[in-house]
Amino acid sequence: MVIAAVPRLSIKDEDGERKNPVVFIGDDDGTTYMDSPQVMMTSADRVAERFKPWIHDTKATDFFVGLLTCMYALIITIGSVVVEVSPTWSETSSIDTTFYLYMYITGILFILYCYFFSIYPETYNNLIDLLNRARIIAYPKSWYATRIIRVGEGSGTLYLRLGAVLFGSVGCVLFGLELFLCLESSYCKRPETTILKWVCAIVFTFLQMHFIFCNSKVSLDNSRKIAKFGMMHLVSVNLWTWFRFVLAKQQAKVAKKHKRSIGYAHVAANYSKNSSGSSENFTFDDDLTNMTINAILNFNSTGDVQAPPTKPTYNGDIRSSIIANGRIFALDQFGDVATFLTTCLIEYSLISAAVMFVQWKSIGEEHVVKVSKRKSKMRIDCSSSSSGMFAGIMSLITTFVSMGMYTIFETLRNNSSAMMVFGVVDLLMFSTALIACIIGLWRVRKLQYRPHIRSEAIDEILLVMGVIGEIIYCSVGMDSFVAEKGIRNETGKILPAIVFCFRFAQVIFQAAFILILSRLRCISPYAMKNKPGKQIITFLLVTNVTLFIFQTYEGMKPTFGMSPNLSLTYTYIIYSVAPLLVFYRFHSSVCFAEIWKLTYSGKEISSGHATIPGLFAAIPYLRSPLPSLPVTPQTASSCHLHDTSDTNPLGLPLPFHSSFGSQMTMK
Repeated sequence: MVIAAVPRLSIKDEDGERKNPVVFIGDDDGTTYMDSPQVMMTSADRVAERFKPWIHDTKATDFFVGLLTCMYALIITIGSVVVEVSPTWSETSSIDTTFYLYMYITGILFILYCYFFSIYPETYNNLIDLLNRARIIAYPKSWYATRIIRVGEGSGTLYLRLGAVLFGSVGCVLFGLELFLCLESSYCKRPETTILKWVCAIVFTFLQMHFIFCNSKVSLDNSRKIAKFGMMHLVSVNLWTWFRFVLAKQQAKVAKKHKRSIGYAHVAANYSKNSSGSSENFTFDDDLTNMTINAILNFNSTGDVQAPPTKPTYNGDIRSSIIANGRIFALDQFGDVATFLTTCLIEYSLISAAVMFVQWKSIGEEHVVKVSKRKSKMRIDCSSSSSGMFAGIMSLITTFVSMGMYTIFETLRNNSSAMMVFGVVDLLMFSTALIACIIGLWRVRKLQYRPHIRSEAIDEILLVMGVIGEIIYCSVGMDSFVAEKGIRNETGKILPAIVFCFRFAQVIFQAAFILILSRLRCISPYAMKNKPGKQIITFLLVTNVTLFIFQTYEGMKPTFGMSPNLSLTYTYIIYSVAPLLVFYRFHSSVCFAEIWKLTYSGKEISSGHATIPGLFAAIPYLRSPLPSLPVTPQTASSCHLHDTSDTNPLGLPLPFHSSFGSQMTMK
């Protein structure tokens, strides 16, 4: 038996009151019946339902539990921020370790609960049977766990979940390096608890990564209260991880910048002193090492970068201080590699937080089970894509060549030429992508508008977060350019200002292009034949992948366009939003890939429920035998069948005639 719900096909009387939704129940032989899913209520039942206390109302209690879980997540998130930035809590390693273990272990337990009690409850049910046979449990059926269903819509597209797997795997590598450094280093305080922390982080990251990729379509409705609490805890854990590693990354960059700015000046001063007859001799490496150590120590203790002492001081306990304050030791040992790993972990935390929030919202919602056969073959239409793909490949080749040029200039200590390479490539890429977005907006005007499906909400949330990061970055860059020009009182080079202007415009146009294009479908004969805009979408897809690679590499190097006299506040802001810049390019490519697959497929996409494309597709069902209450001429004349689907743009009421059959359900 196959059940297909049609919630958008409804019955209205002459007063416009909507009757019960229609459910079609079909047997394997093709016979179709119609009946109402709701049970008629007596007047007493309706009065009791109306005056029922809210504590006994399922929807009210679900809302209240959701409210409490939101408050819990808010408190935990704010508390995690305090733990990370407060010097008092950082110095008390036991409190920091306790909070660390609570966050990760609770998340691990919830994911395991979902696996063993909701997704794969067979093991638990077998244990209940074993206890029943041992006469420990008398009524095993009351203890059984029900396996949850998988709904048609998931939390995120396939490409987004693949990105979560990629970034999560790289994040596990970073945790593994931290674990290795703790095992091999004698400076690791309390190695047992530190090792336990990193092991919990690896286990949690891997389990959550598997949950996101393999179980994004599950509906945790069999234990809503626990599920809502657990999902909000996962949101808090991911936000805390995101903030923790953003803070660690920005502190490492500030220390590196401080070393670069004061190291050479201090070495020059020592060299001048030694050349005039001083007996104190310091090598170049010794001075740079001591400047870095003192800068990091001063930054960790006060939250600000202090000037170094006149004479370098050696401190052999630098590593233990960093570990005790929760810093990431791998950033000091592995350089740019650890910076890349940290960036990937930040992206993973951002994706996971958004996915878990969408999962939390879906708990308790009504889902319609869509029965369909799994396709054994996947067909991809690559027509009208070759020109855009090869144009994007040209930009990819240009980007890799520029990265090689930058490496050569950096090796030759020609920093101005290296920065010029970054500036020219940025201007070329952003201007080309901006022109492509404008042309694409013009080309897709022939497509048809359709409401987007609910699963795309997570894409829009992540896209807006990336746009916010880009806007903040461009605004700080423009303000830095204006301030630097005022300080120097000269015209100066305007390339950074031009790059920031083009970047800002391209981000805005591309976000608008993605948001409107996700609601367009290729349905008309003209659109199906010509596929307007598909070449542009293909080009922008490859271009955003290219920008993702280039900006990941660029983030490991000195920031282009930012003044060396940038205030410390602006420096923190730049380093905080830098992961969002890389994430925006990655997620834009995800959105374009999903648009490329769905917009030009010619399929009608339902907006949250299993529907039929229109009234005329429902006529064969209405002509089938429909055993139900007979309809008198009086009741039939006062009822109309409304097709509320998108294929009836006029929304005209269609009266029931004899051609539809002489029976229908009336309540």
